[in-house]
Amino acid sequence: METLNLLAIIFLCVLCFQSEVSFSNIDADRDALIRFSSAVNGNTIQWNISNPSPCSWKGVTCSTTINRVVSLRLPGAGLSGQIPLNTIGNLTRLRTLSLRGNLLSGEVPQDLEFCSELRILNLQNNRLSGEIPVTLFRLSNLTRLDISGNNFSGEISPSFSNLTRLTHLLLENNRFTGQIPEINTPFSQFNVSMNRLTGRIPTRLATFPSNAFTGNELCGTPLSSCPNGDKSNKLSAGAIAGIAIGSVLGSILIIAVVLYMCRKFNKIRNSTRAVQDAASTVPPSPEKLPEQDFRSPDYIMAGENTGSDEGYSSRADNKDEILFFGEGGFLLDDLLRASAEVLGKGTIGTTYKAYLEHGGEVIVKRLKNVCVSKREFTKRIVRIGELYHENLQPVRGYYYGKEEKLLVFDPMPMGSLSKFLIGNNEAHMEERSLLTWEVRSRIAFQVASGLEHLHSHNISHGNIKSNNILLGQGFQASISESGIIQLVSSSTPNLSGYRAPELIDTRIASKEADVYSFGILILELLTFKDSTILLNDEGIDLPTWVQSVNEAKWKSDVIDSNLVIDSSNEEKIMKLLHLGIRCASKVPTRRGSMADVARQIKKLSMA
Repeated sequence: METLNLLAIIFLCVLCFQSEVSFSNIDADRDALIRFSSAVNGNTIQWNISNPSPCSWKGVTCSTTINRVVSLRLPGAGLSGQIPLNTIGNLTRLRTLSLRGNLLSGEVPQDLEFCSELRILNLQNNRLSGEIPVTLFRLSNLTRLDISGNNFSGEISPSFSNLTRLTHLLLENNRFTGQIPEINTPFSQFNVSMNRLTGRIPTRLATFPSNAFTGNELCGTPLSSCPNGDKSNKLSAGAIAGIAIGSVLGSILIIAVVLYMCRKFNKIRNSTRAVQDAASTVPPSPEKLPEQDFRSPDYIMAGENTGSDEGYSSRADNKDEILFFGEGGFLLDDLLRASAEVLGKGTIGTTYKAYLEHGGEVIVKRLKNVCVSKREFTKRIVRIGELYHENLQPVRGYYYGKEEKLLVFDPMPMGSLSKFLIGNNEAHMEERSLLTWEVRSRIAFQVASGLEHLHSHNISHGNIKSNNILLGQGFQASISESGIIQLVSSSTPNLSGYRAPELIDTRIASKEADVYSFGILILELLTFKDSTILLNDEGIDLPTWVQSVNEAKWKSDVIDSNLVIDSSNEEKIMKLLHLGIRCASKVPTRRGSMADVARQIKKLSMA
C-alpha cells in the first residue's frame, strides 16, 4: 500500500512538473513575441500585451495540446527594422512563419534553426539582404520557402538538396549570382527569375516554365539552347597546325583586300575632286541632299515577340523622352533596356512590371487605341498628375510617341484588390482571412475618399473596378488609372459587371456612373463574389443576386463566410451592404453623391 501511495505521489509530481514546464514555455514564447514587436516597430500589430496568454493575439496561433505558439502570421503589418536574435528563434515549436509584405531589413537571424518544426516560411516582399544563412538548411521539415522580392545576394547553395521535404522554392526578384546548382529535391513550384544568375539550367529543373528563369543570363531548356562547348580542353597537333595555317592565309587575304580598297578609294577621290573643281561655282540643290534618320533602333521589352502584347517592341520617336512629375526619373533608353513581365491586360492596354538595370522597379501601362492628340493627351495627364490625394495612385511619368503611349507608376507591394477575389487555394484563403471588417470598411472609405476628391475637381474616373484598387502596406488603398479610359477608344463591349446600365460607350464617364461602380465594389468586398464571373456564369449582375436572397438570410447566404460577424459589427455590415445596393441602383438619381457616400462609410468604419 505504501508503495502504491509513493507511486501516486511521484505521478502527481511529474504532472505538476510538466504543467509548470508547459506554462513556463508559453511564457517564454510570450516574452519572445514582445521583444520581436518592440524591435520591428510593431505598434501596428495591436497586441494586447496585458493579456497573459499570447494565444489570443492577432496573427498568433497556439496548440492547445502543447500550449505553445505554432503559427505567426503578420503579412502587410507595416513592420520595419531587423529581426533580432532571441525573438523568432525562441519560438521553438513554430510551424508557420509569414511576415511577407512588410519593410523588414537586415539578414535572416541565425537562430531560426532552433525552429526545427518550421514547415512554412514566407518572407517575400521585404528588404532583407545578405546571403541565405547555412543554418536555414537545417530546417529539415520545411516544405515551403518564399523569400522573393528582397535583396538577398550570393550564390544559391546546393545545400537546398538537404531539405528533402521542400516542395516550393521561390527566390525570384533578388540579387543572386552564379549558377543554379544541381538540386535533387523534386519541387512542385520553383522560381529564380529576375536575379543575376548565369550558366546552364540544370536538367532536373528544365520542366518548369520559362518565366521561372527569365531576367537572368541563363540558357538551356526551357530557354534558348546553350552554345556547344568542347568536351576537352586539349587540342590535337593536327588541330593546332590547321589553326596556324588558317591564320596565315586569313592574314594574307585581309592584306590583299585592304590594298584593293585603298587603290579604289584613291581613284574615286581623284574623280570627285575633278568634278568639284569644274562645278565649284554651282551651289548644291537642297532637295537632293540625303535625308538622315534620327530615330533610335528598335527596342524590346519582355521578349522579342514584336507582333503581340506578349512582347513590347517599337521605335522611340525622334529624341522624345519620358516626362516625369516632380524630382527623379530615368531616361527612355533605361526603360527600353529593361526586362519586363506582363501583369495583366485590360480595356485601356497592357500593364507591365519593368526591372531597370540600376535595380529599380516601375509599373508601365502601355496604352492602346489612344484617340486624342498629343496636346489633349498631355493636358489630361498633367491635370491628373498634379492632382494629389493619399488614396489616388499618382502618375509618375508619361510618354507620347508616334507608335507608343506609356504611363509610368510606382509599384504597390500588395498588388490589386482583385487578387483577393480570385481563387480558393490555401494562399488565397490565408490572405482573405486578413480582410477583417475593420480592413474592408477602411478600404471602402479610402476608395470613397479618393473618388470624392476626383469629383470635387470635376474629374470622373470612368473605370472603377477591383483591378484598379491597389493596396499598399497595411492594406492602404489607392485608386489607379483615374480618368485614363477617356483617352482611348475600344470596340470591345465592357461586360465587367461594373458598368452603369445607362452607359453604352465605354469612353463616356460620369460621376453617377462612378458611384454605381463603387457600389458594385462594396458588394464585392462584403460578399467576395466576383461580379465579372457572376455576370458571365449566371447572367445576372451582383446587386440583383444580393436582392434575390431573402434579407433574413443575408448573414448566412450573402455575406462572405470569412468575415467574422459579431454583435459589435453586424449592424454596420448590414448598413454597408444596403449602401452598396443603393449606390448600384439602376436609377442614377437614387445613388447619391460620392461626398455623401464617403460621409456615411466614415461613420460606419470609425464608429
